[in-house]
Amino acid sequence: MSDIRQLRRFTISESAKTIAVKAELYSPPGLIAAKHAATAWLGAPQNEPTRTPNGRGWYRHFEHGSIYYTPELGAFEVHGAIRDKWASFGWEQGFLGFPTTDETTTPDGVGRFTHFEGGSVYWTPSTGAWEVHGDIRGRWAALGWERSFLGYPVSDEHDGPDGTRVSDFQSGQIAWSSAIGAAVSATSFVRGQAGPGGVTIQGLGGAAGPGAPEVRRRVVISAHMELTDDETFGSNEHGSGDKSGEVVVTNGSPQEIINMVTTAGGEMRVELPISVQVRDTGDTKATGTAKLYEGTSEQTDDLDGTLDVDFLIPRDGFVSKEYTIRNTDEGGDFAVIKLTASNFPS
Repeated sequence: MSDIRQLRRFTISESAKTIAVKAELYSPPGLIAAKHAATAWLGAPQNEPTRTPNGRGWYRHFEHGSIYYTPELGAFEVHGAIRDKWASFGWEQGFLGFPTTDETTTPDGVGRFTHFEGGSVYWTPSTGAWEVHGDIRGRWAALGWERSFLGYPVSDEHDGPDGTRVSDFQSGQIAWSSAIGAAVSATSFVRGQAGPGGVTIQGLGGAAGPGAPEVRRRVVISAHMELTDDETFGSNEHGSGDKSGEVVVTNGSPQEIINMVTTAGGEMRVELPISVQVRDTGDTKATGTAKLYEGTSEQTDDLDGTLDVDFLIPRDGFVSKEYTIRNTDEGGDFAVIKLTASNFPS
């Protein structure tokens, strides 16, 4: 009986030790230690495992980096320039939160990245370490990350004009606004020596190919017409009209921006539709055909003159144009059309 009791005490004691060992292994300090065993290049510990200030997790610093742990995410290392960038935003208490990956080589083999709860930090030897997050990160990811035509980030997200937020990349920008979300431009941010406007566009796959650039521009056109209905007997009749249009256009199909109709004298009508289409350079082409009708009423179908409207609106600029359309069939009826247009990033 004595031997049985001793065996029971021994078994209970060993079970307690096993439980204690397992508890230690699966405790936050134990899991950090296990991660360190797999990343011995981090070097010697610089502090004891410590709770993070926000109480969500634990961390331990080493000679060449750190390991951060939370129960829901697990343990991940972060080091080097990426760790420095993360630290500059307040470690885990900043908007990036805790790491969700170890530092990893990018698929193109050029850079390194670490994903965090609230974004990512990407690094290359030539660009350094920069964060990207939110809708801008989502748009960049949809294009193909660093393998897209935009390449790697070369800035943190920063303020843009009119309440926008912008991230700069090697070959373009992604800008966010509350009105239209994240929009891509390969033209507004000039960097490099080749390509239109000094932008080096890389990895083009054509209109349907992966990573093909989307150029998104906001175009505004204001039109003013002065009509003269030439009268053989009596005084000439006059009419005028104004119209403005605004559209966000991409380098896909043309979009109509205005469709203007102005009348004069009860007998004359001028119609002017204008469509715009953006080029990969960021310049926008405006086209339309003005039509002059003259007859017994303003609703007449008697077409007496046409004039093609075709001009370029330069990237990040303004342009003014003036056209005169005339009655080429009979009489001296004419209309002067004045156009002002702008073309800026959306």
